[in-house]
Amino acid sequence: MSLPTVTTPVTITVPTTLFQQLEILAHQQHRSVSEMVCEIVLREVPLLPALPQDVEAELAAFTNLSDEVLWLLARSTLTEAEQEELATLNDLAQQRSLTQAEQARQQVLVEAYERMMIRRAHAALLLKLRGYDLTDPVEQVFEDAKKRLQ
Repeated sequence: MSLPTVTTPVTITVPTTLFQQLEILAHQQHRSVSEMVCEIVLREVPLLPALPQDVEAELAAFTNLSDEVLWLLARSTLTEAEQEELATLNDLAQQRSLTQAEQARQQVLVEAYERMMIRRAHAALLLKLRGYDLTDPVEQVFEDAKKRLQ
């Protein structure tokens, strides 16, 4: 297994006995402990696929958004009509084969849903990093509104 070309150094604390075992294995394989650990992590933690460039660019721009806009994004959903249409297509797919047009429309709606969920997750992450409590987003909206009125 080859190591990635772009890396980030990380310091971790492991039990002494584990480190000693890694040193022995690394020595036996004529490798560094760092290479051994990196290989183990790469084998055990699946890498997420890269997002399309337009999505990456959109998410990168989120850092410049206000908290209010991030809250809107974190709570965004497909329109009610889109939700109903997707549910109908999913139900039909359980009953029969979808037509090509139905499959194409289902794919468009699924992709819209997936992008919306990525946006929501990223907005929520940024809000969390800005210190917001996301355990109850609805309650947080009321607390923010109260603060603005005071």
